[in-house]
Amino acid sequence: MTVVGILIGPGRRAFDIAVVREVYDDRSDRGLPRPEIRILAAAPVTDLDEVHALRRHDDLDGTAGLDLLVVPGVEDPLADPDPTEVAAVAAAAAAGVTVASLCSGAFTLAAAGLLDGRTATTHWRFAEDLARRYPAVDVRPRDLYCGADGVWTSAGVTAGIDLLLHLVRTDWGAAAAETVARSMVTPVFRPGSQAQYADTITPASATPTVERLQLTVRRDLRRHWSVNDLAAACSLSPRTFHRWFADRVGRSPITWLNDLRVREAQRLLEQSDLSIQEVAHAAGYASDDLLRKHFTARLGTTPTSHRAQFRA
Repeated sequence: MTVVGILIGPGRRAFDIAVVREVYDDRSDRGLPRPEIRILAAAPVTDLDEVHALRRHDDLDGTAGLDLLVVPGVEDPLADPDPTEVAAVAAAAAAGVTVASLCSGAFTLAAAGLLDGRTATTHWRFAEDLARRYPAVDVRPRDLYCGADGVWTSAGVTAGIDLLLHLVRTDWGAAAAETVARSMVTPVFRPGSQAQYADTITPASATPTVERLQLTVRRDLRRHWSVNDLAAACSLSPRTFHRWFADRVGRSPITWLNDLRVREAQRLLEQSDLSIQEVAHAAGYASDDLLRKHFTARLGTTPTSHRAQFRA
């Protein structure tokens, strides 16, 4: 991915625009591809000029040739969307451009028909409104981000960073995502189905955070981690751990563990000459067949194809 378009216009969230520009900033001096950023608007924009110096922008015909079109959130998602913007987003998707929304930008994607029959998320405050207005959309109010086949949505504020880092990781590789995250001083990886917020107060005994547990597990991925082992690492009983983990992450511990294993396998495939079997064992899988199963389910490609793509 090298050409990134940002849809701007009256009411678009300034923070979301800044996030896209920061994630896709020029880091070619650190070995990353140098992206081209296109600022796109249906009409002259004045309310964002002073904040972002966006006085120069292309009209919506500029979606041609994009690799990614990002649709920032809007301050009033219940207002009728601009039909010109909706048509441009739909046309970009039809042309094969990956389309990603941040926060309430999901309403624009839904209006364009891109979310019909798909899972989607938005800021939890607007999830019921999205589901009510667009009943053909399977709204996931807890997810940080979700999507597939070139259409992605994310929840509010920092969840947009998580989604964009996921797209960087998919297109440029794990090392590139780590470089971007390090420069932004942000976590390099949070799974899309991690909960937007905890429904209950974390037990007082659950002092280790998910991030600290992640560090512990990553130090010894070859180990056969059972749920009881993970609970013990947090000094919790298995029953309390299950409840705490569901509140904090929104998925099962085993699914989360496989996310970590696949991410490590992705890194090794890109940065080492280990065989596929050796990568599988280093990531904690008993066989390359198990690695292939989980890798393909999460990334839509095989370990062998992934390595060939990034070596090329």
